[in-house]
Amino acid sequence: MIKRLPRQLPQLPPNHPTCRILVVDDHPVNRTLLVRLLQRGGFTVKQAHNGLAAFTLWQKWQPQLILMDLLMPVVDGREATRLIRTAEKTSHQPPTKIIALTAESIPTFSHQAHIIGFDRIISKPIRPDIIFELIASFLDLQYIYSETNTLDSKVSE
Repeated sequence: MIKRLPRQLPQLPPNHPTCRILVVDDHPVNRTLLVRLLQRGGFTVKQAHNGLAAFTLWQKWQPQLILMDLLMPVVDGREATRLIRTAEKTSHQPPTKIIALTAESIPTFSHQAHIIGFDRIISKPIRPDIIFELIASFLDLQYIYSETNTLDSKVSE
């Protein structure tokens, strides 16, 4: 799921306010890899194994950004995103940034993405540099890099 690990992992600066990210994927290995990567970047991360669990966690925890797999049992990523967008409108909440993660053909899906409520679509396998760039852009963040801030082999296991 994760492709080409960066030599240096971007990190939030010290004393940066908490950034909450929800990772939603029905495959435990995919979730774990993404959670570890983001936690090492300094993010506070929670995870859900399907869209219904994601919606419930979104209601309680209010993440600033969601990485949402599209194909999952129970409630898929499309329906979970629709539920979130409807709840945001009903309660007049600002929209949560939602990035769709898909193994589907992006051109086939991209015309639906905006209608459903996704802010962006990323194709699997996921490139960490793209994820960190999008998060920085969506949440208006600036990262720091240091020599001691490198990834070890545990992320790629």
